[in-house]
Amino acid sequence: MRFKAFIATYLLFLCILYTSLGIVSTYMTNSQTDMLKEKSVGEYNSIAATLAKDIAVLYGRSVGNNADSVNTLVNGYIQYYRRHNIEIAVTELPLLGQGGNDSANTEISFTRREQEHFIFITGSLPEPFSFYRLDYYLDITKNIADMQNIQNTLLAFAIVFSVLTAIGLNFILSSIFKPLRIVADTSRKIADGQYNERIVVKGKNELSSMALSFNRMAEEIEKQMRILEDEAVGKQQFADNLAHEIRTPLTSIFGYAEYMQKVSMNEEEIIESAQYIMDEAVHMNNIANSLLELATLRNYTPIKSIISIPRLFEDISRIMEKSLRGYNIRLVCRADADEINGQEDLIKSLLMNLCSNAVKSCSPDDGNIHLGAVEKDGKIIIYVTDNGCGIPEESITRITEPFYRVDKARNREQGGAGLGLTLCKQIAEAHGAEMFIESTTGKGTTVKITFTSS
Repeated sequence: MRFKAFIATYLLFLCILYTSLGIVSTYMTNSQTDMLKEKSVGEYNSIAATLAKDIAVLYGRSVGNNADSVNTLVNGYIQYYRRHNIEIAVTELPLLGQGGNDSANTEISFTRREQEHFIFITGSLPEPFSFYRLDYYLDITKNIADMQNIQNTLLAFAIVFSVLTAIGLNFILSSIFKPLRIVADTSRKIADGQYNERIVVKGKNELSSMALSFNRMAEEIEKQMRILEDEAVGKQQFADNLAHEIRTPLTSIFGYAEYMQKVSMNEEEIIESAQYIMDEAVHMNNIANSLLELATLRNYTPIKSIISIPRLFEDISRIMEKSLRGYNIRLVCRADADEINGQEDLIKSLLMNLCSNAVKSCSPDDGNIHLGAVEKDGKIIIYVTDNGCGIPEESITRITEPFYRVDKARNREQGGAGLGLTLCKQIAEAHGAEMFIESTTGKGTTVKITFTSS
């Protein structure tokens, strides 16, 4: 592209330059020619008038032979003007007689003899001597040579200027196209997967603005690629975890079914094996229901209404009463905010999941769970705090991933599907809320849901 731009621009420049040079050269030649013509005509008329007067004087004297006197006079003129690069010749035209030609019949032309150039003027002398013809030759060889030298100088100047212009134009186009080349190289690197490539921006012009826009585009591409990579990794991890979660109960179901088929069993053993199969089936059903909830919540817009927070806490406390009594764990509710805007069944499910996780993390007979709500800076914050085993720091960022377990054996024994916190995060995001988890190993965990939008 740069080469094409150079050729097109340079050819246009040459056309303008040499056309202008031709116009100037033609104008100078015509001006010089017109000047020489005017000079020649003036000198010719002056010579003709002066010569006619001198001839008239000779004829007035009427002494001796007029023809010899005229020849002597003309020879004197010839010698005088020859020193001024002018040649003249006077010819008598006896056949024309009186009144043949006059000065109005003067003819002007350019003539050449060998390497010399002349302006040739011929015509009759003024009356009453029109029977004399005056031929006038002005030597313009030096003038022609001077004009040719000027034209050659202009041509040489144009050639040198053309070469300098070609060098300058190449430099200018290189400077102009350099940013575009950088953009092309950077684009090629990004296309090859080097998404962290950027253009170094210098100056404040259209190209720098384009570079800034390109960098913003590259940043957005890099961001989207990271998101896609994370999603791809997440999907693969989800598939791996799902396969692992389903394989365990399926293996148990198959094992107990095969055992029941091949071994003679009494009624008690049959009931026990069937119970194991039912437990594993319940576990798989929980996984299926949780996955269905996750799929339902994706891009879901909750149907919001005003929810009384004290009444919501009472419902949760009543539902969890049996479970809490079984583990001898205490639940303390404190509502310092009156109401919240949201879909009640989803908010209740979120808090039930958090409280259930808190129960599982606490030690029996020594557990304390606090469920509370406060209003801060115009935002409602609902929190669940426990004094359980806590979550290791390296696991906090991954705890909301599907099927992720801090203690896989204990959670499976307690019937968890590994999707509870994932559902909680999904419900919070559907309500425009943010979920924060703070935990210290051996001291407990606090989960806060900050509702940032009404």
